Amino acid sequence: MNSREKEILCILQEECAEVTQAISKIFRFGIDNHKPDQDKTNRQHLEEELGDLQCMINLLIDSGMVSENNIMKAEIKKHAKLEKWSTVTH
Repeated sequence: MNSREKEILCILQEECAEVTQAISKIFRFGIDNHKPDQDKTNRQHLEEELGDLQCMINLLIDSGMVSENNIMKAEIKKHAKLEKWSTVTH
């Protein structure tokens, strides 16, 4: 693994943690609330963090580290599992 690939993975890991933190803020304070010193709502913050995460996923694909086709296959499998075991797709 070269230094560029390591950096992509490191930033990806950080972005995953930031998405997790944004979700925690929504659970604690509500999706449309915000801190007194912040202009963005928790929803807007989550959207920003998801965009950052999507950017890193795209860099992984563009660099050839992962296959977009395999990601799409995994997404389809996950959707099928959710249809069977969850109510989020109904």
